[in-house]
Amino acid sequence: MRYDIIFITAALACLLTGMSMGIWMGIAHDFTLSPVHAHLNLLGWATLALYGLIHRAYPALGQSRAALPQCVLAIAASLTMPAGIALSILAQQPIVAIVASLFVLIATATFATMFVRRARTTA
Repeated sequence: MRYDIIFITAALACLLTGMSMGIWMGIAHDFTLSPVHAHLNLLGWATLALYGLIHRAYPALGQSRAALPQCVLAIAASLTMPAGIALSILAQQPIVAIVASLFVLIATATFATMFVRRARTTA
């Protein structure tokens, strides 16, 4: 599976969404959801794009049994966390953001483990 393409495609979708949101906030002069915009760009664009570029540089990462669950979890959590932040801001319901942040941490720890194991064997 081409995890590099999957991650970069998801990252670009997050970038376009985050940029559109930033433009909308600027036009409306309402920056209440700035943290949502920031997390779409940071988790969605930057983190997912970096995962994709690292997969491109180290194709052996995709051979890990953890690659598919890590990819699904990272993308899902990167989309759910900004939505959870919006719920926290607008409805004082932080549980989705809290759970999603834990999933982001698990996805990142899984990626780090995959990288250390696979990069060491391909160096």
